[in-house]
Amino acid sequence: MSEEQKEVSRVTLKLPPFWKMNPTVWFTQVESQFIIANITADVTKYHYVIAAIDSNILSEVSDIILKPPTVGMYSTLKNQLISRFTESQEKRVNKLLHDLELGDKRPSQLLREMSDLAQDKIADSLLKTLWLQRLPKNIQAILIVRTL
Repeated sequence: MSEEQKEVSRVTLKLPPFWKMNPTVWFTQVESQFIIANITADVTKYHYVIAAIDSNILSEVSDIILKPPTVGMYSTLKNQLISRFTESQEKRVNKLLHDLELGDKRPSQLLREMSDLAQDKIADSLLKTLWLQRLPKNIQAILIVRTL
């Protein structure tokens, strides 16, 4: 395959919209696409990410875009996007303790969301207690009896 054909095949790569709620997962998905497309060059990854992200998001990293580093362009952009859009530990714990409700979620969805917020920083026993408190009383009673 000629170099010209390789370039054309790369144009077909379409990255998903940036996920502000979980940029780490977004980058995991993007990096899987890079692997599938056999994209390994740092500068190519950098420009694909720049092209995929909305301007309102890019404004948050304009310092990097306007003066990109000469080495590690992609990793610098990735680390800064993750850093700037990931909630602080304090906000995650506050959300975990006060804001999450079952609503129309399944109990397992609520537990997964709570686990994601806890990020292994809260003991499983405390997480289980917080989760049980957010469930309807009749379900709490059933689950408490099952664990005895």
